[in-house]
Amino acid sequence: MAHLFVTGGTGFIGQRLIQTLAQTKQHITVLVRSLNRYEQLLDKLNLQHNEYIKPVCGDLTRPLLGLNEEDLARVKTAEVIIHAGGPMDIRLSDEQAKQVFLQASQHMADIASLIHAETTLRHFIHLVGFKSPFRNEDLSQKEQAIASLNHEPPYEQAKFLADLHMREQSAKQGYPLSVVHPGVVIGDSATGETEQLGGLGLLVDAARRKLMALVPGGEKYWLPLFHLDHAAAFIAALAQEKHPISQTYYLLQAKEDSPNMKQLITTMAEELRVAKPIGSLPLGFLSKALGSPLGSKLGIPQESLGFVVDDSYSLDSARHIQQKYALDYRVTPSALRHTITDLDFRLSHSVTAHKGYRQSKLGNMTALHNNNNNNNNSGNPIIFIPGTFSGADCLIPLANHFQNAHVWLPDLPGLGRSPYHHKSQVMDGHVESFIEAIEAMDTPVTLIGHSYGALLAAKIMERLPDRVEALGLLQPVFHPAPSMYKQRWLTEMALSRMSEAALVKSLIKQSCFESEAQIPAEYIRYVQEELRSPRVRKTLAGLLRELTLPQSFQLSPSQWDEKKVFILWGEQERNYELPDRYRHLQMELLPYGHHFPISHPEQTAQLLQQRFGY
Repeated sequence: MAHLFVTGGTGFIGQRLIQTLAQTKQHITVLVRSLNRYEQLLDKLNLQHNEYIKPVCGDLTRPLLGLNEEDLARVKTAEVIIHAGGPMDIRLSDEQAKQVFLQASQHMADIASLIHAETTLRHFIHLVGFKSPFRNEDLSQKEQAIASLNHEPPYEQAKFLADLHMREQSAKQGYPLSVVHPGVVIGDSATGETEQLGGLGLLVDAARRKLMALVPGGEKYWLPLFHLDHAAAFIAALAQEKHPISQTYYLLQAKEDSPNMKQLITTMAEELRVAKPIGSLPLGFLSKALGSPLGSKLGIPQESLGFVVDDSYSLDSARHIQQKYALDYRVTPSALRHTITDLDFRLSHSVTAHKGYRQSKLGNMTALHNNNNNNNNSGNPIIFIPGTFSGADCLIPLANHFQNAHVWLPDLPGLGRSPYHHKSQVMDGHVESFIEAIEAMDTPVTLIGHSYGALLAAKIMERLPDRVEALGLLQPVFHPAPSMYKQRWLTEMALSRMSEAALVKSLIKQSCFESEAQIPAEYIRYVQEELRSPRVRKTLAGLLRELTLPQSFQLSPSQWDEKKVFILWGEQERNYELPDRYRHLQMELLPYGHHFPISHPEQTAQLLQQRFGY
C-alpha cells in the first residue's frame, strides 16, 4: 500500500483531493500548519475516524518544512509527493509570493532529494498554473521563458519560477515529475459548490454589480475552466501510476468546447438576471483602466484579467490519463449555471454551511441534505419547502428535530443557491421543478411547506397524489397578496433599498412575528443578505406579482385525501384567514404569528411528528 505525502491539504483543491484519496485506502500524510484547522477539516469531510490519514505540523516557508525529527522520519518514507500548497491570492506582494511559492519549492525539492536518496521517490506531482511557460523539452530556452514573465504579477511569476525549479531538480535527481496545470478551478460538477471566490467569482461579483456591460477581450478570448472534483480525481489517478514518466498535464476543457468570453458573460447575466453585455473592450485597454485608481474604485483587481486568454493548450497527455481511468473533464452548461448561482449566494451570505447538512441537488434545485447515517430511518423522505422571504437555511432549526428521517431542504429556483428555471411564470416553474425532482425519486415523499411553500406543496400534491404520502401545510398562503406588489419594477426597487429596520417593521406589521424580540437574528441576517442579489430581487418581484393574481390559487381541496393533509395555523395572523373551503381538513391552531415555523421550530416539529409519526 502506497504512502503519499500531501501539502496544501486544507486548501480549496487539497480538501477535495484528501477526500478523494481517502477512498483509495492509501496511507496519507498531510502537512498542516494548524492541528485545530486539520481537525475541523476532518469533521467537515466526515473523515474523523479514517485511520489512513495522519497530519504532520510544519510550514512550507521553513527549511525541511519545519518538521520535527519524528515527523520528518515519517515523511521520508513517502513514495509519492503531491505538492498542492500555496494560497490562491493573485494580489500577493513580490516578497510574499516568493516566500510561499519559490522558497517553498526549494524546501520541497530538498525533502524530495532526502527521500530519493534513502529509498526511491516514485513520483513527485506538482500543481502549478496553466500559463506557465516552462516545459521539460525546452528548459534549454529557459532564459527566454523567464524574460516572458516580466509582465506577470508577482503571484504568477513566483508560481512559474517554482515550476522551473522543480523541473530542474527532478531532472538532476532523477525522479519522475508530473506538472499539473489546472485551469480556473470552479465548483463541484454535480452541485456547483465553490468555496473559492477568486477566479470565476471575481467575474460573477462584477456581473451582479452590473459592471459587465462590456466583455473583457471579446469573442476570441476565453476563460479555461475545470471542475474541482475532476481535478481531484485526476491527481488521485496520477498518484496511482505504477511507472510514471515526467510529463506536463493541462486540466482544461478544449477551447472549442468552452464558452468564449461573450458567451460566458452572457450566461452569467442570464443566471444573475441582469442586463446582457452590449459590447466588448480590448484586454490591454481594460488592464490599464483597472490598474488606475478606477480599478480600486470598482474593486476589480487588474491581475484578474490574467486568466483570460486567447491561446489553446495541448491536452493529449491529460486526455491519456483521463481515458485510462475513465475520468470526466467536461464543464456542462447546467454545471456552470449551478456554479454561478452558488458563487452569487456565497458573495451575498456570511453563513453558507451548516453542521450535519451537505449541499446536494434535488432535481434542478440545490438543496441541503442531512448527513444521516442512521439505518433505522422512519418514514419516507421529508422535503421542506420554504416561503418567499426564506430559504433552506431558515428551516434548519425546524428540520433538526427530524433526526431519524432523510431530510431535504431545497432552495426555490431563483432564490438561495438554486438557479432560476427561466420559465415565463415563476410559480409554474417552481411547481415543475419539484415535480421533476419527486418523479425521479424511488419512493413517495412527505411535503412540509411554509407560507408560499405550502401553496406549492398543495399544487404538487394535486399533480402527484400517488407520490405525496403526507402533506404538512404551515400557515398556507391560499389568498392573494396585496395589490401593492403588482408592479414588479417598483417591488424590485423597494427590495434593493430595504433596510434592516424597515424589514423588522414590515415583518411585525404583517403579523409574521408578534414582536421584534421574537425574530431570530439569523433570520434577519439571512433575508438582508439574500436581498443583496439582483437574481433574488428579480425572482421575488415576479413571484409577488403572481401572488396578487386570483388564478394563482386555483386548487381543489374538496378532492384531497383528508387523511394525508395536516394544517398548522398561527392564530396571531391578523391580515388573513384560512378560506372556508379548507376548514374541513385536519387542523391545529397555535398562538403564534405567520412565521411560527421560524420563531417556534420545536413546537412546530412536535405537532408534525405527532401527526406523521417521524
